[in-house]
Amino acid sequence: MPFRTQDPFTGKELASYDYATEIQVLDAIATLSVSGGKWRGLSPRARQERLLVVAERLGQQTEKLARLISSEMGKPFHEAQAEIIKCKITIERACRAELDFLAPRLTENSEIKHEPLGVIYSIMPWNYPFWQAIRMVMPALLAGNTILLKHSELTPLSALALEGVFAGLFDTPVLLNLFIPHDLTDFILSREEVGGVSLTGSVQAGRIVSKVAAEYFKKVVLELGGSDPYIVCADADLKLAAAKIAKGRLLNCGQSCISAKRAIVSRDVLAEFLELLKSEFDQYQLGHDLGPLANTRFKTALAKQVQELQLNTGAEQIYVKPHLQSPNSAFVDAEIYLLNENSQWLKNQEFFGPILLVIAFDSIAEAIEIANSTEFGLGGGVFSQNLPAAKKLAAGIAAGQVAINEIISTDLSRPFGGVKSSGMGRELGIESYFEFTQTKVMITL
Repeated sequence: MPFRTQDPFTGKELASYDYATEIQVLDAIATLSVSGGKWRGLSPRARQERLLVVAERLGQQTEKLARLISSEMGKPFHEAQAEIIKCKITIERACRAELDFLAPRLTENSEIKHEPLGVIYSIMPWNYPFWQAIRMVMPALLAGNTILLKHSELTPLSALALEGVFAGLFDTPVLLNLFIPHDLTDFILSREEVGGVSLTGSVQAGRIVSKVAAEYFKKVVLELGGSDPYIVCADADLKLAAAKIAKGRLLNCGQSCISAKRAIVSRDVLAEFLELLKSEFDQYQLGHDLGPLANTRFKTALAKQVQELQLNTGAEQIYVKPHLQSPNSAFVDAEIYLLNENSQWLKNQEFFGPILLVIAFDSIAEAIEIANSTEFGLGGGVFSQNLPAAKKLAAGIAAGQVAINEIISTDLSRPFGGVKSSGMGRELGIESYFEFTQTKVMITL
């Protein structure tokens, strides 16, 4: 049965696509396995030289690819353009960096090597259709692996375009995209040629994939959900904090795992901060800064979640920016909700849309308790003009990365990933190159 795509601006069906069959998947794995045998034989520098072509192609097609992203999942054009540019710059940096840490290391009587695992199954999401894939596949490819890409059903054209920019870099493919149904995950990970899997997606998807990977003893990297807390202390630069948190919440219409989802604010400055926050939300223009959600089904799910928020927590809506768009579109209101106190109901909730929750605190201990009262641990932040105190506070937040007087962003130099139900393993940073390699020791006595 085919899957269908939808225009998030109108709700109209765009196209339909057929899922890959087992035979097509086997053929792709076989091709990538043969390619991998040759690709791993190249030096890291030789791989860098070939992959640098991807950056050149992205630079040549920036506007075209940005419009494709926008049309498929609703991201404003300037944000989509920034996504492609970020991919280009990251690839250039990765392909010009020293990768000496991948070279064999000699000890007194042994040689320590990091060998690629083979074909890596890459299950990628729709919200950053190029960036999420690039940040995962580049370290894996540079380490000598090849990639079988299963992209989201919401962004098939982006998936095909990604395959296109990686085509012809080598005498055989190093990355292939297929429209793979979820029920072939077990089949794929059972193949000896497949050495690991990387998934960016929901907690539920992460649990399913990690169980299958464990059955076949395959390495796994999971980047899952988030409910990032940003603590605003009484001594914070409130205008800065409001601007950063608004940006972090509204970027990509709130459809990001690492966006600011909970503002935990000192009660001493709560009233002033809320007024500044509303002013910042006012600056975002619907249609230009705030696009639709990626699909109308997300609109329905978000409305239900907001209703449950009010019923279960008594949260008060203190701000709304009505979307004033066609009811058939995936546009939604941007809203701010104030909670009188923290709620256990929020423990496993992630709002994937332009909904910001504000919770007051009376002590630093309470702020930390609220920040960590979730099953997620992807990112977070602290706003304070007392840097030593801010660092101490940041150290108490259970998360893979914490920003001080800033919002979280991903960068080639920084390992990215979460703790608790936000996942396992790391993308980016030196750490990412070792996620899909196996350490081998050769002893000579």
